Amino acid sequence: MEQLIERFMDAPLVLAALLFAGTFILEEAAIVTGAALAAAQDLSAPLAFAALSLGLIVSDWVLYAIGAAAARIGWFRQKLGEENIARGRDLLARGVWPAGLTARLVPWLLFPVFVASGFLGVGFLRFALANAAIGIAYLAILFFGIYGFNLVLFDWLAGWGWVGVIGLAAALMALTRWVGYRYRRTHPASPSAQPNASSSKDVDVQGRK
Repeated sequence: MEQLIERFMDAPLVLAALLFAGTFILEEAAIVTGAALAAAQDLSAPLAFAALSLGLIVSDWVLYAIGAAAARIGWFRQKLGEENIARGRDLLARGVWPAGLTARLVPWLLFPVFVASGFLGVGFLRFALANAAIGIAYLAILFFGIYGFNLVLFDWLAGWGWVGVIGLAAALMALTRWVGYRYRRTHPASPSAQPNASSSKDVDVQGRK
């Protein structure tokens, strides 16, 4: 990814496309990179934010679709793993909004929560609206916070500012791994997960329609 970014520094639309694709691979790293590019004036902040926003929303939809497919295709469900489905189901029992917020704040829960949303038949419109609102709010706080930090960083370190950016990205990824590990240790998933009889219906995971 870094080599591609360096190669297309003079092509802002290509950089925006790379940020969009990066959200499918490692969301936090894509946000750090986008904020750094904006702070270094290699990409406009509105374009970087728009690319990341679209990437967050579409990647959420893809995970939902994967879960919906797993509810209908047995071998696909096996590939996803029962633990992921069970963990997502447990979180969704609290409601779509609390589950979506937890998934953003606790690293490595996006996959089980969003896959389970499709698997259990949570209404797509409700899923999409709730998680788009949560995701964009989360992105705005993280993006502009890192953007401001990078403005100071590039002002202090000039050409060495990217060294600080790489260090920040590495620290953030290490922190997310540690938090995710601690969460899995302290919140074990339920042993089983059953698909809803009709995943096409708008099913409220708390028992209300």
